[in-house]
Amino acid sequence: MVKYVGGVDSLEDKKNYGDLLMLAIKSILLALCGVVFPFLYIFFPSMYIVESIKEGILKIMGIFIGVCVLLGAIFNPIDGFVVFTIFGPLILVFHYMITSRRSRTHIFIAGAISFFASVIVLLVSFGINSEVLNSKKTLEGLINIYTNIGSEVGLADTEIFDITSRVSNLYYTFLQMAPSYLIISSLVFSYIVYISVVRTMFAKGRIIIGPPSLEFIKIPKEVIFLGFATIGVLYLLKFPQGTEIIYKNLLFILLFLLFVEGLAIIKFFMTSMKVSRFLQTIIIIVSLTFPFLQMLFIFLGAVDLFIDFRKIGV
Repeated sequence: MVKYVGGVDSLEDKKNYGDLLMLAIKSILLALCGVVFPFLYIFFPSMYIVESIKEGILKIMGIFIGVCVLLGAIFNPIDGFVVFTIFGPLILVFHYMITSRRSRTHIFIAGAISFFASVIVLLVSFGINSEVLNSKKTLEGLINIYTNIGSEVGLADTEIFDITSRVSNLYYTFLQMAPSYLIISSLVFSYIVYISVVRTMFAKGRIIIGPPSLEFIKIPKEVIFLGFATIGVLYLLKFPQGTEIIYKNLLFILLFLLFVEGLAIIKFFMTSMKVSRFLQTIIIIVSLTFPFLQMLFIFLGAVDLFIDFRKIGV
């Protein structure tokens, strides 16, 4: 009888080791594919979060660190360091928040903060800060690249000057808007990782609390109203020194939130009308490409703050 139980334990241990080995193999394959298609890395942390909930965080983090070391040996030590810095804290945060049964809002926000902080730490560790990014040397280096390209393809000096002027303007605009870009990227990344974990766990027969699917996302009115109230105050104060950048970034984030709200409405009605997932995906991709559709979705999102389209079904 004791031998039988021991045999069962042995089989269970072998199965667990097999699952962990598959996790390591899938990680390496995903990293290899990520070299060609970087967006695939967005699915990297969810595998480890799922397994950490099932197997325990210490064992999974050990495998994760081993995979990072292996990636550094295969490609470049910097690659392994980047993967560890961005995804390591994210795995720990999601594991802790999920296993301690925190609210889905807290889990989502914690994931976004973790990703945001990891990117900042990574940039600082490489010596990339506001002083370096705003230096004339950095801009001159960027302009020289485009100047050399223009000379090689035989463009006239006036054309090269026009291109470099646009590059300079775009670069400074990017620097001003970088905070909102990073905040939005962190929110989107956290949502995708979180919902991927929830759906994978559901497929394995375990239900955990998760974020709503896209068609049921509802941005809190208080967040939007508070944001626009802040912008209104800055406007009345005639934008005190240093606040114009805050205004631009805050406005961009608010417009993004309204866009998501509008996109959720469209997704809700497409699902209700049983539009195929393929066509829904095409429509979503197109909406991200054409400014007119973006403005339309933002308008729908703004109106939905006062008229709940999904509730009244019109």
